[in-house]
Amino acid sequence: MNRGFTLVELVVVMTLIVILTFVAVPRLSQNTLELSGQAEQVASDIRRAQSLSMTRGAALGSQGRYCVFFTATGSQFRHNGNSYATPCTVAFAHPATGSSAAIVLSGSAVSPMNLSGNYVEFDTKGQPTSFAAPNSDATILLTATGGPRTVVISPVTGKVRVQ
Repeated sequence: MNRGFTLVELVVVMTLIVILTFVAVPRLSQNTLELSGQAEQVASDIRRAQSLSMTRGAALGSQGRYCVFFTATGSQFRHNGNSYATPCTVAFAHPATGSSAAIVLSGSAVSPMNLSGNYVEFDTKGQPTSFAAPNSDATILLTATGGPRTVVISPVTGKVRVQ
């Protein structure tokens, strides 16, 4: 008896390999990986602003609030200058860059949703104070050629997750 694969078996295996390649390659493209990294960076920045509000803000009293302000292509760390009247207006240095300039996300568009302004601000308990609908999650949609990524912020706890 001859051992080996038939032509039909080889064609079926090659077809499966081609289909899997067309499904897997777009998901692992450089743009997708870059966008995922950018979404994680935005989530990390939001967590940092929450942490600063709970530590530094609490030391300044109930008015000390920190936030992340969103532009069309990035974000910026800000605080309220210890005044409820001026929410999220004073820029301060990003820990990674040392600059107070906005971080520009390469090739990405940023769209915040369910925020009263273009920022997410936290009180001294770490709770978000800038939600337009206080009982619903806020989302920051990052869009690029690799597909969208969403950063979701819980309204009560301020928990941040990337989807």
